[in-house]
Amino acid sequence: AMGAVASYLDPDEVVMAMRHAVTHPQRTDRGRVGAMTILERFLGQTPDDDLLASLSDPEGVAISSLEEVLGQAESSPATLIHYVEGLDQQEPHIVLAVAGSLQAMGSISDSPGQPRRAVEPLRMMAQDVREEIAAEAVRALGSMRLPEAARALQTLLPIVWPSVLALAERLLRKLQFSGVEVAPLPAPEPDWRALISPLSGLGHQSVWFIQGSRWTEDPRFLNILLSDRAGAVEAVGHTRVPVQMLPPRQPPGHLHDIALPDGSGAMLMLEASFDVGRRLVADALAHNLRTQIPVAGPLRLHSPWLWGYAGADSLPSGELPDLSPEDEALLPASAQLLEHPAFVTWTARSEATLQAAAEALRHPGWDLDIWVKRLTGELFGEPAMVEVLGKRLEAMSEWLLLAGDGHRALIALIASRAILAEPPQDHPFLQAVVRRDLEWTLQSLKRNHRLENEIEQNL
Repeated sequence: AMGAVASYLDPDEVVMAMRHAVTHPQRTDRGRVGAMTILERFLGQTPDDDLLASLSDPEGVAISSLEEVLGQAESSPATLIHYVEGLDQQEPHIVLAVAGSLQAMGSISDSPGQPRRAVEPLRMMAQDVREEIAAEAVRALGSMRLPEAARALQTLLPIVWPSVLALAERLLRKLQFSGVEVAPLPAPEPDWRALISPLSGLGHQSVWFIQGSRWTEDPRFLNILLSDRAGAVEAVGHTRVPVQMLPPRQPPGHLHDIALPDGSGAMLMLEASFDVGRRLVADALAHNLRTQIPVAGPLRLHSPWLWGYAGADSLPSGELPDLSPEDEALLPASAQLLEHPAFVTWTARSEATLQAAAEALRHPGWDLDIWVKRLTGELFGEPAMVEVLGKRLEAMSEWLLLAGDGHRALIALIASRAILAEPPQDHPFLQAVVRRDLEWTLQSLKRNHRLENEIEQNL
């Protein structure tokens, strides 16, 4: 109730008041954690080191708030998401203590519902990118002689650390030998589908999972944002979405042009199979482990939608066009890739682009090609950046191939292979990106100058 009221007050004042309540030395830890909960859950403030350090017993606070979270989780799953995401910011010993508390809860035999309440938070904690925490959560699940715990372990097998995978498989066998029912995972429901956006110039890609058909009133919907640098960084899941908000199912390879809700444009999405989408997410989750960037909380909650089905151990590998030596002659055509709407977000626009455009505007007789080559060499001089762009072009080659555009897929792959072999200022695709940015900036500057002149004349 206090959190709901706080959300309607002046943001600056209420945030300051809640921070003061957290750091006030005379308040109890219970009162402090209440203020911190309001900050995080209702005011969108992530607890920083100063707030966490002000608690005299952060481990006790995390455990004491667990009971409240479990009580609300069934009616409000977002509570569990916030709690687990909060644990991502805690020191490992605090999170391990919470796992131990959940394991103890799972061993209570005189309250049948109590152990089952511990399964969900442990399943989400087992997706922690910190190996020791994931292993402890898996051990806790393996200690519970419950079918729900066994199923949770099954859904974790495709996405945990390799070392934790062996542990989970061993604990599953142990549960089965002890008489716990371990049923095989079912085949994916045929009404699951995936929609995949092209990779943006910043390396972001959205994957939508939809379960339902035109006859389903309220399909399931899971939207995951993947980053080629960070992994699965954001997600939104809804158990029920109005069917009219989603594009109707089409054959794999179909391109949907989906209008954005705010009317600002459209989003290109490729119709694909459920397993192709699952493979992209699995690859991104492996990247989370490498970067140690936490997996998005909503994805951890809804991960059984993806991994609660069989076949995750045999997902289709990515396909690329077959190249021949003669195909290298197509490299100059890579500039034409920018004509495809999937490349609309590919840009290298920067302060250097603005400076070059301003200089070119002052010298209209100069050859624009010279500006393009010089700026391309300047913007793409770092080998690491060029290597990243090469991988993104390769990913776009696969996306175009899935869309049935084999010719552009071939050109994108050729551009990807050549990007490390040639100086950046000589690469046709990189030149085309810079040329488009430079021409756009020049047009903007010219419009601004015309507007300024008109204002001066009117004055």
